Amino acid sequence: MADSYVDYLRNRCAQTNCNRGSIHTATVETRYTRAPFRDRWLLVRREKTGEKVSICEYTKVTMIKATGGRTYFRIADGHSDYVGETVSLSDDNVDRCLSKQPPNTVTQTLKVRYGKRSVALSEPRNNQALDQQWGTLTIPGVSNAITVTLNSVWNGSFKPIPVGTHRIMAPDAPHDASYTNFYVDYAKTKGLGDIVADQVWFPLELAGSRGNSSRYIHIGNLSEGCVTAYALDRWNDVYSFLISHRLPNEQGKYVAMIEVAK
Repeated sequence: MADSYVDYLRNRCAQTNCNRGSIHTATVETRYTRAPFRDRWLLVRREKTGEKVSICEYTKVTMIKATGGRTYFRIADGHSDYVGETVSLSDDNVDRCLSKQPPNTVTQTLKVRYGKRSVALSEPRNNQALDQQWGTLTIPGVSNAITVTLNSVWNGSFKPIPVGTHRIMAPDAPHDASYTNFYVDYAKTKGLGDIVADQVWFPLELAGSRGNSSRYIHIGNLSEGCVTAYALDRWNDVYSFLISHRLPNEQGKYVAMIEVAK
């Protein structure tokens, strides 16, 4: 259906109405991004600079036009630096990358419970010995809690996430692949499946603060005060749940809540 929708954008027109006091109603077509690629970031081209930038899945966009083999739309919400800008995709990617299906906007709360603290060897990190503050992460509707580490570095610069209820923000931009791509390779060699979205980190807004608190939910064995999915084979569950949710009335900036307890 991509061709028919692109043709619709290319050919649509509205009647001109010059009568004073009359009202012209324009229908705004809304879509939500998808990224059917391993990294789960959608690469789009900024209209004003031609630069290619990444936006996360389930970002709301409003359709503008199709011309010159590209489809143009405005980024309508989210936490990226490009909200409000016009960007484009090649017409060939419209059908698989722009969906009518919106995110779930029912408020969901993930739960983290502190566990024990102990030293463990991280096989993906060349058997590095790490002093882990363990925890479990529970996702609504997902069976079996997920093992996480809440801190691995104890030099005074980092500490585990504080007890309380915090907000989880939508991803803003891809994180450095060198931090996580070896986990992807390790999981594949160990038969743990194909990990996606390792460069998608969800920022946390700690209670009493505003904006990114430099704490994240992400995949890995090394935590600097984040909620880090130590169980690599469960990361896809974490990602799929979080990215497909948004808190209501927050312009797509937040995806869910997280409750932390000892």
